[in-house]
Amino acid sequence: MARIIALTSRLPFPPREGHQLRSWHLLKALAARHEVTLLSFVRRDDDLAGLDCLRKTFKAVHVFPIPSEHSGVSRARALLRGVGGADPFVVAKYASDAMRDTLRQLAVDADAVHFDMLPLFAHVDCVPDGVPTVLNAHNVEHVLLEKRLGIESNPLRRWFIATQIGRLRAFERAACRRAQLILACSTDDAACLQALAPDTAIRVTPNGVDLDGNAPATTAPAHGARMVFVGQMGWFPNRDGVEWFMGEVLPNIVAARPDADFVLVGKPEGLAVPANLRRHVTLAGFVPDLRPIVHDAAIYVVPLRAGSGTRLKVLEAMALGKAIVTTRIGSEGIALRDGEDAMFADDAGDFARAVLELMDDPMKIARLGSFARGCAERHYGWDAIGLGLLRDYDTLLDCTSPPDAPPPPSRSATTRNVVTT
Repeated sequence: MARIIALTSRLPFPPREGHQLRSWHLLKALAARHEVTLLSFVRRDDDLAGLDCLRKTFKAVHVFPIPSEHSGVSRARALLRGVGGADPFVVAKYASDAMRDTLRQLAVDADAVHFDMLPLFAHVDCVPDGVPTVLNAHNVEHVLLEKRLGIESNPLRRWFIATQIGRLRAFERAACRRAQLILACSTDDAACLQALAPDTAIRVTPNGVDLDGNAPATTAPAHGARMVFVGQMGWFPNRDGVEWFMGEVLPNIVAARPDADFVLVGKPEGLAVPANLRRHVTLAGFVPDLRPIVHDAAIYVVPLRAGSGTRLKVLEAMALGKAIVTTRIGSEGIALRDGEDAMFADDAGDFARAVLELMDDPMKIARLGSFARGCAERHYGWDAIGLGLLRDYDTLLDCTSPPDAPPPPSRSATTRNVVTT
């Protein structure tokens, strides 16, 4: 049993968004075999009731406020550092002397330190030489920012993003080269990260889904012309995609099908619905259980135009047996086949036509949903992903054993740079 310190950017439980789902399931898998101590930042909207479960799962839990969220002075300092300093804003945002002090004290006795998000790697200098570090790469962050710049229209935001891309790329490169193991969400992400750090071991640890907790409905959708999307609007790729969908796709759909409607599940964060579409759009907000709403809809739409990694919302829709219409970015890194497990469309007109085709063909809705569920069962169960993670940690810890420790009989004594699935 190894002693692992894990750093997270917010409480991983209860998992209410994609970032938390990946964090929670991977850390829970580690805790099933190893002694995990959690050092977690706490966001204002984190559910502190989750601390009880975290303390039962991990050896110890230490929580810290995000300084830039709780102090105007700290927020201004982080912004100035992000614009005028070497580090990007997203790194300066998480600067915390309290977390650094705690990590420095605990890392002396650790066998590995698991950084659950790229900006947290700014604390890596608190880890002694010889203690292996792991980076859980939820995205290729500089690529995500480059994609956002490509679709951002606000001049001030475009200027700010442009100031950040080079800093973020440099930080991401340095972090990847410093880590002993990187966990990438997809083969595409793994290839991008390997280009940054040719000598670092990178493993594909895909996002997954709870197959038992997300079962298909036993009856046909209650609303044959209803579309649904799940995602909070505070995350830029979600907001951009939904605004594009309502502005350029949905008007074409309701013109052909006046009975069509669209349900958005997740915090709307001030999202404005066009006046001519208000009777066709429902902002459901946060719901404790999204499954009944998703089951009621005939079609799950994923109109994303930016992003990296893989979308857990898509994996959940697959497990729920939904017919999915998605952009190629929305399905990136997921083993969906266009026309067989889902329908792909990047152009607004093509997207609308794909949705309308399904609305006119309930048998195709059922067939796509069944095949999507099958794809989820074959590739994306969290139990199998957790076992793969434990094998990768076994390799890491075996390869970093003291020189006088006898090598395990069935494993190599050196770490190889292999991208695996």
